[in-house]
Amino acid sequence: MGYFPLGIAFGIVAHSVDISPFIALMLSMLSYGGAAQFMMLSLFAAETTFLEVFVVSYLVNLRHTFYGLSLLKEYNGLKFKIFNIATLTDETFAIFKTLHIENLDDRGRVFTALNFLSWSYWALGTATGSFAGMLIKFDMSGLEFSLTALFIVIVIEMFKTDRNFKVLGAACVFGILGLALLPVKFLLVGSMFACFVFILIFKDRL
Repeated sequence: MGYFPLGIAFGIVAHSVDISPFIALMLSMLSYGGAAQFMMLSLFAAETTFLEVFVVSYLVNLRHTFYGLSLLKEYNGLKFKIFNIATLTDETFAIFKTLHIENLDDRGRVFTALNFLSWSYWALGTATGSFAGMLIKFDMSGLEFSLTALFIVIVIEMFKTDRNFKVLGAACVFGILGLALLPVKFLLVGSMFACFVFILIFKDRL
């Protein structure tokens, strides 16, 4: 249910840049991009073209390619596969990798339920925030960091379940190197790609 207050944050920020409640809700239901949606608001405010919004959003969400590769086994034979692909997020990915549900029918029900609830909470929170933004005036500085904060908590919980210092260390090293060597717009994609290659090469030793 952490997606509900995060959706409220997005709805409020959307209202602050003059995005209508309807458009904000459609972004959350159809794009469902989390951090990418906050970035879209900045692009809309800067009056960028839809092509630029598409390209930047695709690059920001490119990490889902690697998520998908990691979940090929879990998603094989899954019911409502398209829906579960479209609604996969950083947080549900992290949960799915820790559940280890062997029965296909049980896995399908759990995955679909978690993805549907997360998507619903996000959309409902967006609608609530959009209308609340019309009624409440306050300083919204830093509100967009809420999604990052949630992801940090999820990563900590994953590490507590599987204390793999090698993977954690590699992720930290590639993150720092990316921050030092890569342009900001390529930081996330470059760091994720480096981690993916590292895990692919050394998967038998991790």
